[in-house]
Amino acid sequence: MSDESTELRYVSPSDFEALPMHHTQRLRLTHYLEHRDRPYLG
Repeated sequence: MSDESTELRYVSPSDFEALPMHHTQRLRLTHYLEHRDRPYLG
């Protein structure tokens, strides 16, 4: 939690699409869940 946080909760990855977040945050979460061997540099 930080000064910029307004809410903290655990959610299922299947619920990510319904959450209001910046597209880059969603991309980071998706990459994490893909268990990539290399970082995304694109």
